[in-house]
Amino acid sequence: MSYRRGQTNIHQLSNDFVQKQGRHPTRLEIFQMTQSRIAPNGSVLWSNEQSRQMMDQMTQLMNPTPLDESDGTAHLAVLSPEEAFRQVFGRDRPGRI
Repeated sequence: MSYRRGQTNIHQLSNDFVQKQGRHPTRLEIFQMTQSRIAPNGSVLWSNEQSRQMMDQMTQLMNPTPLDESDGTAHLAVLSPEEAFRQVFGRDRPGRI
């Protein structure tokens, strides 16, 4: 995973996000900022196929679709962006690069 987007480093991206949004970005938002860009027509262009698939997995975990609607109740847990990121990338391992 690349930690730079052009000439802008990840800390500057985070600071710019704080100034625009008034809050700190989640790791999911930072991943999206560093791995994708918006085309002039408004579509999202991913840096590679693996990044797009990981983002799709995280989105699916945050917005699950009911699998069995026969009983009329959905038993799906909706994950927060942080929990979805952790499930896709694994737990943090402090001290490792």
